[in-house]
Amino acid sequence: MSPLRSAWRRTFGWAACGLLAVCAAPAAEAPNAALQRQFDEIVKPFVKQNCVACHGGEKPASQFNIEVYRTYDSVVEDHPHWALVMGRLKAGDMPPKGLPQPSDEARQEVIDWIEAVRADLARRSAGDPGAVLPRRLSNSEYNYTIRDLTGVDLRPTREFPVDPANLAGFDNSGESLTMSPSLLNKYLLAAREVSEHLVLKPDGIDFAPHPMLVETDREKYTIQRIVDFYKSQPTDFADYFEAAWRYKNRAALQQPSATLDSVAADAKLSTKYLPKVWGILEGPVEENVGPIAKLRGMWQALPAPGEGAAEAVRAQCVKMRDFVVKLRKDTAMQFAAPVVKGLTPWSQPLINWKFDEFASHRRDFDRTALREKSDPAPELPEIPSYPGLGREMAPRNKALQMHARAGNPDLIVPDGELARYEKAFAAFSDVFPDAFYISERGRFFPDDSADKGRFLSAGYHNVMGYYRDDTALQELILDDAGKQRLDQLWDEFDFIADFTGRTWDQYFFNQSGEVVGNGRESGSERPTDAAVDAPSVIFKMRDVYLAKAQEDPSNDPIAVEAIRVHFQKVNDTLRRMEKMRVDAEPRHLDALLAFAQKAYRRPLTKAEGDDLLAYYHSLRDQTGLTHEDAIRDCLVSVLMSPDFLYRIDLVDGFPPQLTSAAPLEGGAKEGGAVLTRPLSAYALANRLSYFLWASMPDEELLEHAADGSLLRRDVLVAQARRMLEDKRVRGLATEFGGNWLEFRRFEQLNSVDRERFPEFDDALREAMFQEPMRLIEDAVRHDRSALDLIYGDYTFVNPVLARHYGMLEEAHGDETRWVRVDHAGRYGRGGLLPMSAFLTQSSPGLRTSPVKRGFWIVRRVLGETIPPPPPVVPELPKDESKSNLTVPELLAQHRANPLCASCHARFDSFGLAFEGYGPVGERRDNDLAGRLIEAVAEFPGGGEGEGLAGVKEYIRAHRQDDYLDNLSRKLLAYALSRSLQLSDEPLVEQEQANLKENDYHFSALVETIITSPQFLNRRDAGSAQQSGAATERGE
Repeated sequence: MSPLRSAWRRTFGWAACGLLAVCAAPAAEAPNAALQRQFDEIVKPFVKQNCVACHGGEKPASQFNIEVYRTYDSVVEDHPHWALVMGRLKAGDMPPKGLPQPSDEARQEVIDWIEAVRADLARRSAGDPGAVLPRRLSNSEYNYTIRDLTGVDLRPTREFPVDPANLAGFDNSGESLTMSPSLLNKYLLAAREVSEHLVLKPDGIDFAPHPMLVETDREKYTIQRIVDFYKSQPTDFADYFEAAWRYKNRAALQQPSATLDSVAADAKLSTKYLPKVWGILEGPVEENVGPIAKLRGMWQALPAPGEGAAEAVRAQCVKMRDFVVKLRKDTAMQFAAPVVKGLTPWSQPLINWKFDEFASHRRDFDRTALREKSDPAPELPEIPSYPGLGREMAPRNKALQMHARAGNPDLIVPDGELARYEKAFAAFSDVFPDAFYISERGRFFPDDSADKGRFLSAGYHNVMGYYRDDTALQELILDDAGKQRLDQLWDEFDFIADFTGRTWDQYFFNQSGEVVGNGRESGSERPTDAAVDAPSVIFKMRDVYLAKAQEDPSNDPIAVEAIRVHFQKVNDTLRRMEKMRVDAEPRHLDALLAFAQKAYRRPLTKAEGDDLLAYYHSLRDQTGLTHEDAIRDCLVSVLMSPDFLYRIDLVDGFPPQLTSAAPLEGGAKEGGAVLTRPLSAYALANRLSYFLWASMPDEELLEHAADGSLLRRDVLVAQARRMLEDKRVRGLATEFGGNWLEFRRFEQLNSVDRERFPEFDDALREAMFQEPMRLIEDAVRHDRSALDLIYGDYTFVNPVLARHYGMLEEAHGDETRWVRVDHAGRYGRGGLLPMSAFLTQSSPGLRTSPVKRGFWIVRRVLGETIPPPPPVVPELPKDESKSNLTVPELLAQHRANPLCASCHARFDSFGLAFEGYGPVGERRDNDLAGRLIEAVAEFPGGGEGEGLAGVKEYIRAHRQDDYLDNLSRKLLAYALSRSLQLSDEPLVEQEQANLKENDYHFSALVETIITSPQFLNRRDAGSAQQSGAATERGE
């Protein structure tokens, strides 16, 4: 049996055990006799007199038939509906106004009875972990896990069907996440997509941000890493001049103990290079003339520290840099390829010698650039036209440089002082190279055009090739670690992209025919007795080139050495790469096992490792796959394993040797009437990470699982606090916050009329989507008060959203730059309620919808359950600009209908208070018809309020507990990956109590949840007892 098949069988076996434990549970234990008697004597008469008229018969109001509850047991079995009954009785809106009302005493008796029933059920089942089945990763969890597993944000589920939500509104529950054959096929395609990004490196495996299937993919990946390394190095001369100024003025800048090393480190500059720059500016020099004297004059003219000095110093340092760059460009040495009759200047052995000369003379200068004042000006040659492909560029480059030098007075020295100036120029050039590195080559543009050629290209004619030129960077800037890293990147470039081998092949078949007189576009025939890259073939070609170089006495004598060096380097590199590839295969297999262990989110067993390696060898031996393709197929096998795809940790379905666990301090071994077992350390690590990050555990968390310390309360809490400060908590903000507040799919919103609202483009939509995520993330990472989400007088904007909000002075620059805006109330913003994402998605398109806006606040934020609307609801006009009545006036007419009034009275006012915000959340004083807006509303229970401030004041005074209760319930349901049960009620109460005791800090909620029996335990798969706690309805 294959390792993949056995893993699936093991997982579905666990799932079946979980289902049996739930389905085999018998009926609830005998009811309390007093509650039974009170049901018959108090509740049934009350219901018959006050409720059945509306909620009975064939068409009960709100589709709720209360007549079906004839016994105490029927109430217990469906107690969530009776919780709704209790809520309506407490609110006093049932029976509806206008109908006979029960006495307050009778109403309270029924309320007390329902609370007593619920309290009895909750007490008997408190701490029950609930029926939580192993489930597949949600789409979002899969994406986040692949990101953290590979280091690349690939988002393979972007084309998957939308995950359904459970009753609590979250898509991370086994209640709703199922696996179908078609979905399984999508997972297979996703796994193959991930495997296509695999990169085999000398020391292991990695993943690229793009597929790595063809040579150009490999080149793109490896070249970009080298170029990024080059560009990340501190090579701007102006930065060093500015740092030297800070060191010189360290006492005045209140840093008297600063050193050159500390100043360089603070500025993120090279501690190796800054002393050299300092030496030119302040140290003793043999000849203080020419460029050194001029640079020192500019240096000494820098202003002393003081108000406004920083800007002036920076500007002057830039001028100093420009002086150095211009002078070094004009004095850089020029080289031409050796001349061999019958060979083009672009012949690889010859042009590589030229590149070697350039690379080794970056810190030298051309002495012919200087002339004494009395010397006649050199006769400037005519600048040759661009020579075209395959022609030598040196004559044109030299002519261009001579013209540039002619206009540079710094290259003219006093008579008789040439030797002194040459020494000064030599010292100057030694510190300031003409280039630290060359990242582009192929063309010469004197105007510094951006189109300079391909990255790292050698500029060979009609043949792919690359050349490394970074000697000055290594000598002046990089420390040993930096040099080692750069060498590693170049080795990986050749290892991954095989550029030496491919360059040799292309050269052999496309250009090597030049040496026998067949022309530069001709190649050699494939050898019959050896591979093209065999040493015998390489050195045979070398000998032919040597003979060509030696046959004419007029040939450049350096050509012979250039040819010897070139072919020896080609052979040495190819042999080294061959050995590296052979040596790397065992490392790749070790990396494959490490990848599987990381993917499974717990240690790999020996049997699993053996099976995976056996699968690899079968792919090589039986199917003939290459090493790389076999590794890719093994990766697919790992990603298709239920050990990766499924949240097995939810039932602790790990191999037996990993599931032994001691109870957490204070944790429960039993949950009321349900037998429970504590989660193992690895299961707890997974549950914690998918709660706080929606992704896999990191290395530190797994280390605490490995040594068992995660089972200690103090370690668990400390790890949670660490994780809450991590940027990956964005997963919690997005998946919990997005589903709780219904903005998770706002990025796909297309209901806005973009002709009427042209400002609503994709960039604004994305910014609107980001705003609530960033507020929630900030609240979590900085452990702010949970009340800040409602009452906070701040928000986060980027320049796009700032323009929409009229905050032009608050954010500038790139769209990716987000800033916190305090005192956001000045702009009508602050907290979640006035965010454009919510205001926009609750607008039909050409008008606002106070109904939807109010319903969103009452239902999603405050957690109030609203019955569904009647089957036929009259529609309001779609465009408020074409209506004779305002939206509030239309709603007033609608509420005149008794069937609609009771529900609308509970939420319309919240939406009416936001009429000062248009259909895309923009502030406004007039509606789309030009009528003046009055955002005044009368809230439930009496009392008026206006606008955002009025809503906040009302919630603070009357509904704050509802908000905290709702937040507590929602976060708990998300954390447990299931809808809540009545047995969770004591924990919800504890959450709220701990919130209040800890000034409403978000961490208090998290710590209450993660140290609860529900979070730390699981139901025993063999338990046949019932918790007596039916699932609470979340809608």
